[in-house]
Amino acid sequence: MKQKYQLQAVTPIHIGSAETLNHIDGYYANGRWYHIDLDRVLAHPSTDLNALTSDMGRRDFRWQRYISGRNIDPAALSTYSLPCPQSPEEVEIREAIKTVGNRPFIPGSTLKGAMRTALLGKILSESHEVYEKSLEALKNRIHQGPRGNPRRDQPARQIENVALGKDPNHDLLRALQVSDTAPIASDSLEIGMAWTVTLNQNNQLVQKIDRGREYKNFVQQIQAGQRLTFTLKIDELLFREEEKTRLHFSDLQEENLRDIAKVCRFEADQFMQDEQGFFDYYNRPEIANFYDKLILLNNTLPEGAFLLQVGWGAGYHANTVTATFTEDAESPVDWMDLRERFKLGESRSQRGHYDEREFPKTRRILYRGQNPICPLGWVEISPLEEVEAVS
Repeated sequence: MKQKYQLQAVTPIHIGSAETLNHIDGYYANGRWYHIDLDRVLAHPSTDLNALTSDMGRRDFRWQRYISGRNIDPAALSTYSLPCPQSPEEVEIREAIKTVGNRPFIPGSTLKGAMRTALLGKILSESHEVYEKSLEALKNRIHQGPRGNPRRDQPARQIENVALGKDPNHDLLRALQVSDTAPIASDSLEIGMAWTVTLNQNNQLVQKIDRGREYKNFVQQIQAGQRLTFTLKIDELLFREEEKTRLHFSDLQEENLRDIAKVCRFEADQFMQDEQGFFDYYNRPEIANFYDKLILLNNTLPEGAFLLQVGWGAGYHANTVTATFTEDAESPVDWMDLRERFKLGESRSQRGHYDEREFPKTRRILYRGQNPICPLGWVEISPLEEVEAVS
């Protein structure tokens, strides 16, 4: 079965290229950020190469001074420009992944990763055998103590091996193929400002500032409302009786994979309820109200449609299934034991110290000026048409 889907950005989406851009790369003017092209600068008739080389060698060099001093239209020197709420000044801009023609897209691996987390959580909640084996593996990893760098240890790998398959050749997600989205126009991008918000010593959720450093990022993001398309294919050959037996795929695994839309809706609802409660409890009504609306949307979507949170800013809980083992006071895994074993939320200033109030105590939120707007990365995915059917 191969299905075409439409993905609509409910909130802006940032999928990073792993590159950052700074004041050498661009120029801010009149609500736009221009990505400077050195080839265009060198080709411009006003350019004096020796003077430019000397200027760029200065630590205080800024394109703003260079361009305005020569009364040049910045568009003539740039490959593209994007709307930007304010000057980034000295803050780097996280670049979005794009095609060669500066057209943004969402990699299939990003979508598949979010689906994988949802599928893992659902199987853990439905299979007592998988849950118990995963629990035993997690407890053993905690009790054996840290080895090497605990932050790089991956207890999830053992849990995934139990729930989804013992190795890549036997992994259930072999049967799920997710394409990259088709790229969209470069003007569908904008630059947004995202703050890390955190709980302070008074247990208030505030913008994080540590030792004078503001934890804010400017990000190139796909604008809310933009639509992209991709295809999702289930490899039917892997579910024929012989292959299914050889790969050790269970009926529960197959059922959930085939019903991936329902699985994602269920897991998204659980996550959104938790996030709504977090922001409501810590008196951030703007974000709590946003999640109220998102929960309502999730509950009224047509058959086959679902919500996912993807990309940068999704956060710890959106990418893990830890809560399955630690969600209440009678849970079989002690939450603090887990955190200490894997160095989750260890104090930067006091080694071995862990804040017991809440983990994670931080979230990334888009801001407009000083006003919180929404979290990043929420998308609505709806089926368009069945491209191919394999019996």
